[in-house]
Amino acid sequence: RRQSPGGGENGMRKQWQTPETDDDLFSMYVFKVAQCSKQFVHDWKECPYRHDGETAGRRHPRVHAPQPCPDFKNTKTCPRGDRCHLAHGPWEAGLHPAAFRTNLCAYGRACGRRMCFFAHHAAELRHPEYAPPGAQAKSGGALVYSPRGGASAAAAHHGGAPAHQPHQSPP
Repeated sequence: RRQSPGGGENGMRKQWQTPETDDDLFSMYVFKVAQCSKQFVHDWKECPYRHDGETAGRRHPRVHAPQPCPDFKNTKTCPRGDRCHLAHGPWEAGLHPAAFRTNLCAYGRACGRRMCFFAHHAAELRHPEYAPPGAQAKSGGALVYSPRGGASAAAAHHGGAPAHQPHQSPP
């Protein structure tokens, strides 16, 4: 497990962070993807799971690449809807396994973002492999990514997830 950007050193911890949500795999594959199963009224902004109607909700990363959809970027809608193979918004792009924690955060350990897509020190940097959507799995449990198949458990367990061209953390 990685050190959370707000935990440990300065003692602050985000309310939604737990040992489970403090894991990169949880952030990439479950955070705001898996539907919340709570059967009682609660603050969905403090919940790491998806709720109907929230803007942070996202599709599973196996169905899209980390690159932003130009239609969605310009109009906040996409004629392809959930069939689009590009990221719809910053949550889908930034938490995609190909992008998540592949670059250093401009704020480093002092970052106060509620959810930061960037690494806060060198030990948090991820170095995933990349294959374009539809690529077949490599032998040896490396990357498995396709719009239908997604990342295999073996690839995800070993940190093998798609990568993309690096982006810079905005200040």
